[in-house]
Amino acid sequence: MKNSTGYKTKQRSEVLGVLEKSNGEHITAKQVHERLEKEGSTIGSATVYRQLEKLVEEGLVRRYSLGPGEAACYSYAADESCDHDHCFHCVCTKCGKLYHVECDHLAEIAGHLASEHGFTVDPSRTVFYGICESCSKKSGE
Repeated sequence: MKNSTGYKTKQRSEVLGVLEKSNGEHITAKQVHERLEKEGSTIGSATVYRQLEKLVEEGLVRRYSLGPGEAACYSYAADESCDHDHCFHCVCTKCGKLYHVECDHLAEIAGHLASEHGFTVDPSRTVFYGICESCSKKSGE
């Protein structure tokens, strides 16, 4: 995690506070804004977006892009236990939940792509789409 180099403003603290309280949940900027409003904050949505991007740059927050047309989601970096060199991501196309997956087989695939094809995979930006176990059970698939 990078050290903070930005100013410690009230808005920054409020946005970071929401993510710290989210207990590892991945939430969108809109959800951050809604939670702040419920807490009585008057911070604007554009400020939330700006603060999130600054926190991502500082390494305090992680940003995950779930796909074209989907809102990015954010999580407090200290809540994440996965090794981002070998941690891949799966998104359920039914419930939208993002899962962190540490898997030696996927790391082997990334290694193969690098050594045999000269292509370096960025696991933090690699997302597999499918249906999670919970949604599969619900729909009987």
